[in-house]
Amino acid sequence: MTIDADLLAYYDQMARKYPVSADDGTPSAQDVRTRFATIAGEALRPLPAGVRSETIDIPLPGRTLRARLYRPMGREVPLVVFFHGGGWVVGDVDTHGTMAAFLAQDGDVAVLSVDYRLAPEHPFPAPVDDARDALAWAAEQRAQLGVRVDRLAVAGDSAGGHLAAQAAAWFNDRHPGIVGAQLLIYPVVQYRFDTPSYERLADGVGLTRDEMRWYWQTFLGDVEPSSDDVRVNLTAQAPRHALPHALVIAAEYDPLHDEAVSYAQFVASWGGRAEIIEAPGLTHSFARLQPFVPQARLVMHDAAQRLRDWLG
Repeated sequence: MTIDADLLAYYDQMARKYPVSADDGTPSAQDVRTRFATIAGEALRPLPAGVRSETIDIPLPGRTLRARLYRPMGREVPLVVFFHGGGWVVGDVDTHGTMAAFLAQDGDVAVLSVDYRLAPEHPFPAPVDDARDALAWAAEQRAQLGVRVDRLAVAGDSAGGHLAAQAAAWFNDRHPGIVGAQLLIYPVVQYRFDTPSYERLADGVGLTRDEMRWYWQTFLGDVEPSSDDVRVNLTAQAPRHALPHALVIAAEYDPLHDEAVSYAQFVASWGGRAEIIEAPGLTHSFARLQPFVPQARLVMHDAAQRLRDWLG
């Protein structure tokens, strides 16, 4: 199968509208953020019918994180704590607003989208710590947030999937079984660049290997993590308690495809329920592009409904 025609048309439109000069050199993190926010704004839409949102503060030791809660109106639903993608460097609750709102609508869940601190100003382990602490706070605040207290899940795309998975594993290690499910959308799983999908799609559309190297280097800063650090490599150690059941989306034309599959296999090997949702014809970052790409909308709608079914 080839890359989805609507997706290619989107990339062509953005390349013409926001061209990058070959003479620009290596961009700064702020330059990348500004460009990302501008392009991401093209895919933002008004809240879906029946969904409302509110911006809240998450008070944590030594810092306060901004978050936005999306929820279907008129009923008590499970909570999903969501972490946005962007290589731990770019993105926020605004750039991923429509994606989170669609998840709330399609999955009939409340979605708490968290603004964690970003590298390079706040390199590893700051984003990891924020994800863990924000999840713990949300678990404690379910009654106050007006959501079901007997169901809890996490979700995230790309680097946000990495943060969601490691935070859920950490939390369930201390409170077994509390986080019941995770929806991981083309997640970053390990600090390596030599899987078959990386080799095949190193210079592909949507995300390149060189871009991913830059994100990792910016995220890690001066730290050289040990190979068994589960804050970096999600499958480095056997879990002490069961991991949350995992719905893992793997995009066909994504360098991260193989590590997404490997994470689902890891969950299954340790007794968890795991399903891989293949996204044929799609690239990394397709989930933000649902307003432009009908196939992306179909895949994400199906994934949200599966998550709803898992959460009961």
